[in-house]
Amino acid sequence: MDIKRLTAKKVSVKEIQEGKYVKREGFQSSYVLTNLGRRLSRVRLLALIVNKFVSDDEKYASITLDDSTDTIRCKSFVNTKIFDGFGPGDLVDLFGKLREYNGEIYIMAEIIRKADPNMETLRMLELENTSEEQRKKIKKIQGLQKQTSDADELKALVKDFMGVEDLDGIVEAQAVSEKIIEEKTVTTSTIKSQLLKMIEKLDKGDGADYQEILKKSMFSENEVDIAIQDLLESGMCYEPTPGKIRKL
Repeated sequence: MDIKRLTAKKVSVKEIQEGKYVKREGFQSSYVLTNLGRRLSRVRLLALIVNKFVSDDEKYASITLDDSTDTIRCKSFVNTKIFDGFGPGDLVDLFGKLREYNGEIYIMAEIIRKADPNMETLRMLELENTSEEQRKKIKKIQGLQKQTSDADELKALVKDFMGVEDLDGIVEAQAVSEKIIEEKTVTTSTIKSQLLKMIEKLDKGDGADYQEILKKSMFSENEVDIAIQDLLESGMCYEPTPGKIRKL
């Protein structure tokens, strides 16, 4: 089986860090699935080195990169000489593969070279253009999805302006987003249900004290505040006096 070298996609650190790492086995490359539906395995990043570390035995080295959107570490476990001649303050154009360990997404360095500061403006424009084009694709797919119910039919409709890999990435990102929203909705519903029971229990006739609800609940202040606000707006509860909550 022929294994083609993956194209290094130009990207911002923010797009990487806000994505989800998807690990695949065998010859299939793992990747970061971004909010824009891009699958990133090899990346090209223009950023400033803000920190550098080399272990005493010189078997491990890393640099921390900042492209003004976020920061990310780039590591090397064998060829640590790859970072020789580079240090904090250097603007670099870097190629590497995305990896994940203990919840941290990082770049495994392949190529690194110093960059001309004039490249920053050009790269920023390139990334803005890429994001805009990806949003157009997402909007186009969302429109076509309303007209089809079959994945093969959808692939046939988009083949003239988009590859299968791009389509799969956008569809996968949609599924991840929908799952997050669903989980968040379930969590909010659970919190409200438990707070309603607590309000009834703590109400001695003039309403349950908000501070007591907050103190005795196992949720954060922000979660309680959002849930209480939803209960009030939905009419399931009301405030007989400021700071007191009663169930209708």
